Amino acid sequence: MPIRNQIEAIVQTITNTPAFVYGTANELNTLADDATFPCVFLYPPQLINLSPQINGSVDNTFAITIEFLFKTDFDQYTAENETYVSQALHMANEFITKAAKYREGDGRYFKIKAGDKAKCTPIYNKYDVNTTGVGLTITLATMYFDQYQ
Repeated sequence: MPIRNQIEAIVQTITNTPAFVYGTANELNTLADDATFPCVFLYPPQLINLSPQINGSVDNTFAITIEFLFKTDFDQYTAENETYVSQALHMANEFITKAAKYREGDGRYFKIKAGDKAKCTPIYNKYDVNTTGVGLTITLATMYFDQYQ
């Protein structure tokens, strides 16, 4: 199952249940036109690291960028949009907390270690529909992969 399905499942548990869209920057710009806001935009993984393990399994870590966005007016000043940045930051924090607890089957799906750094940047006036929020870049380690013989 693609990692985006697990991320979408986590997003659906965030307070106020934001909408979810997935795609490249150009696709997201087009999809934003018809999206319901607040909305979470997920880009395809930037980097996937594969780490063979002694027990014959392979650990995978995914570097992802995910944006938590609100639709805003074109003529608003940055100071007027800061409330949206604050709300989006709250959603990003909730996402990280819920991703660390997300379960599939008998155990957690992602491993997020205490002390791992995630980068969160404010976003103002992005996409043709004009959105404001935060962009989160985080590395998620998956916990379960098949053994190959």
